Amino acid sequence: MLDRDERVINELASAKANNRLMHVYLFYGGDSKTMSDVAKIFAATLYDDKLENNDAKLILEDKHLNIKSINIASDKTMITKEQINELEEEFSLTSLIEGPRVYIINGIDTASQAAQNSLLKFIEEPTMQDEVYGILIAYNLSNVLTTIKSRCGLIRFMPKSFRQVKDELSKEMTIDDAFMLASIANNINLCRELINNQEYLIAKEMVLNFININDAKEGVLFYLKYISINKNILKYFLRVLINIYHESLTLTKLISSLIYDKITLLKQNNSKEFLENKLTLLLSLENKIRYNVIEKNILHELIVSFF
Repeated sequence: MLDRDERVINELASAKANNRLMHVYLFYGGDSKTMSDVAKIFAATLYDDKLENNDAKLILEDKHLNIKSINIASDKTMITKEQINELEEEFSLTSLIEGPRVYIINGIDTASQAAQNSLLKFIEEPTMQDEVYGILIAYNLSNVLTTIKSRCGLIRFMPKSFRQVKDELSKEMTIDDAFMLASIANNINLCRELINNQEYLIAKEMVLNFININDAKEGVLFYLKYISINKNILKYFLRVLINIYHESLTLTKLISSLIYDKITLLKQNNSKEFLENKLTLLLSLENKIRYNVIEKNILHELIVSFF
């Protein structure tokens, strides 16, 4: 069964209906299956909005000859330059089937700079014989070349069911707790268990203190206060900050609370580019946790970069 993200699907459908589709999209922020499935659904809608004709069905079953999917090979740890070269060669040939051609690269952030530069050339000089669309899927946005990102439509997938979990939790706790817990976990029962957890309470305190830092001196004091936090606390803290900056880029209807007041100020006082850069930095720092970078070093980089 295909996983769906209706917000993203509707966004792409609207772009198609209004002839505003970009030729390359970069998906990031979601889980592998959801982003891969939405990529297939998007490709299928290029043939049939209702996903009912034979072409659309073949795409959803991974059987359509006009759709090329590239994944990390089982014996590799990254997308290779050879795979990109094979893609370029295949798409330089005329398709035997009518209709748009789509390539999906799952894990573009793992590709070497040489492989990404090769893809960049392909993006900049697309074949003229067919409609060609690309979907790049990344799990660490900071590992994708800036020149590639600038040529893509960036589409961030929300943590699964974030708004549904937040709205449900808001019925039984403060809006800020609901926002922070839904950022950390997408399971309502787990969120209820976490609300009195000591690690969550420290992370919550960190978030509320961080959003009120005004200068570098206060940033240093913040760092010294929380220098000994463990990995779970840091992970919770960064997940909430990531959602704060994401919401500052996307949310239009705001309500009053400590968190949402901060989001409002971020939207009012900063450019989209500034907010995107901060979001990219936060995603990069979160990724470093997975590679066992020392917690205090991640926190230090955050403070230096923000203040």
